[in-house]
Amino acid sequence: MATKLIDVREYTVRAHQRLIHTRVFNFVCKECNQATKRETFGPRPLYCESCRPPQPPKKSTQGSSKAKPRPMTYKSDSDLG
Repeated sequence: MATKLIDVREYTVRAHQRLIHTRVFNFVCKECNQATKRETFGPRPLYCESCRPPQPPKKSTQGSSKAKPRPMTYKSDSDLG
């Protein structure tokens, strides 16, 4: 099993390096029916890199993802008037 050292960006924990275990899969692409090879750390891929290229990492929207809750305001019976 191949291992790879990757850089992990900071999100809710401090930035660090993580050692992940990857596997090389030899398979037939479901779209173009070509025999291909792809390295991944997840489950067996279905498509080759030309049919489904790897997606770039998502940009984290720091601050906007967790908005501060607004304070609750209660109206009394005299305010409803």
